[in-house]
Amino acid sequence: MHPKLKTERAGIYARFSSELQRESSIEDQVRRCRELIAMAGGDAAGAEVFPDFAVSGASVQRPGFEALMRAVNEGRVGVIVTEDISRISRDFADAASIFKRLQFADVPLISVADGIDTSSKNAKMTFFMQSMMADAFLDTLRDKTLRGLEGRALRGFATGGVPFGYRTVPETDKLGNVIGHRIEIDEEAAAIIRRIFAEYIKGGSLLGIARTLNLEGVPSPRAGTKHKRFGWGVSTIRAILYNERYAGTWRFKEKQWVKVPGTNKRIPRKRAADEVITMDRPDLRIIDQETWDESQARLKAVHRKYTEGSKTERIISPKRSSYLLSGILVCDECSAPMSILAGSSATYYRCSTNRTKGTCKNNVSLREDVLRRGVLRSLRERLQSPDGIAYVRKRIAEELRDYSRNLEADIKTHRERIERTENRIKGLVGFIADGDRSDAVVSALRDLEAQAKSDRAAVERLRHEAQEPLRLPSIDEIGAMVTDLEVRLGDDLDNDRARLRRWHRDGEIRIVRTAEGIFAKGTLLPCSILLDSGPEKRKRLDYQEDSQALSNFRSGGRI
Repeated sequence: MHPKLKTERAGIYARFSSELQRESSIEDQVRRCRELIAMAGGDAAGAEVFPDFAVSGASVQRPGFEALMRAVNEGRVGVIVTEDISRISRDFADAASIFKRLQFADVPLISVADGIDTSSKNAKMTFFMQSMMADAFLDTLRDKTLRGLEGRALRGFATGGVPFGYRTVPETDKLGNVIGHRIEIDEEAAAIIRRIFAEYIKGGSLLGIARTLNLEGVPSPRAGTKHKRFGWGVSTIRAILYNERYAGTWRFKEKQWVKVPGTNKRIPRKRAADEVITMDRPDLRIIDQETWDESQARLKAVHRKYTEGSKTERIISPKRSSYLLSGILVCDECSAPMSILAGSSATYYRCSTNRTKGTCKNNVSLREDVLRRGVLRSLRERLQSPDGIAYVRKRIAEELRDYSRNLEADIKTHRERIERTENRIKGLVGFIADGDRSDAVVSALRDLEAQAKSDRAAVERLRHEAQEPLRLPSIDEIGAMVTDLEVRLGDDLDNDRARLRRWHRDGEIRIVRTAEGIFAKGTLLPCSILLDSGPEKRKRLDYQEDSQALSNFRSGGRI
């Protein structure tokens, strides 16, 4: 067994991939790893456990694994133990990268079931073979799962969630075992579907249909979820009108979900036409063919009107990116964003939920230019007030007080890492002196020397930074920064919006309607504003706003 199991602190990595598996799987993996450490004479009880629950091994974006690699980089873990290599990764490319990272850090990975020790002479070939098998297992599992779903679809069973208007009923065999879930029409919801198609054919707009359903309190497809308060929307009505399942045409395998390499994010891709399974299901038809044809004809006509006509025939919508406060203003009543609308002579902000769904009572419209000037004026007045200047100077003074202390801690950390690296270098030099000049030893020596060089450079940089004087900004300097605020907010709208989000808690300004009038309110983070005025200060100081002190430090005013 590897000697580091006895001399170094071990990190145990355990993972299971499916929510259908039991959390005791983690406990079993950890128990096996602790037994191996104990057999080697190490501190099994002191090993740090890094678990991942119900997370796929096809990506390295896993909280437990990322914490493990941070511990390796910080020198808190000298050896890693896991039940088998597939726990670490089921992606061949990721596994190769992990192997190199651990070799560079001189941290061996030991697998209990596979018997792999990445520091051994022939470990690379064995490790990569096991990783390739784990990767291939996922491909095989994916293919078998798709084959099973395809069989269910051909037998008329549901292969997942069904659209609004349908429900699923379990179907059993003679022994009472569930063999699938039969799809049937939900007549109550189907009546709403028929109404939507009928009103659209008569000339109703998507917005008008949605608002009518909301005003009548008709349950939306999300009525049973946490999103029920949002009700019917234009996008929901549009999706229903385009869904050919309501006309009895059901398709399977139209899309496949492909995982972005190195992440747990999946994106949809269309399959080739010959791969798609199309089934005619007259038993599941909610609307007749004539209604479907009429609705599709009108959808196409409306689409042509707004995409293929001349400029005078199109409706030109203002771009959100053209307005400073877009994405920052929020309706205080329903927490929905305030969206921009074009008027005859000006542009206005209005609650998007009120406009599109009618479920929010806040129907106020605010001129964009008036609101923008008012917000910027409020920012200047609040920061230039005696309370504003006093708060900013107080927070900066507190940070400067701790600044040198933090620098010394960073220097100490780098020096300790240099000492550990130099000890490893001495050990490798001893191997070479004894005649071991293998490529692995020479390569590891070069890597450690590069790491030591990098840490020494970091120590020198931090020492030089500690010698530079940090001065508390004067009241005049703070005032000048605020005076220049509006000028700096005019160069780059995308950057300016990002600044305004940083300057307000939760990145938002709320529009509040009261009996006294309409107000724009937000909690300012003044230190963030100051840091944005100088990238050098932002790099060297890391401010954390005091929540209690900010409770009365608000911006905003009557609109």
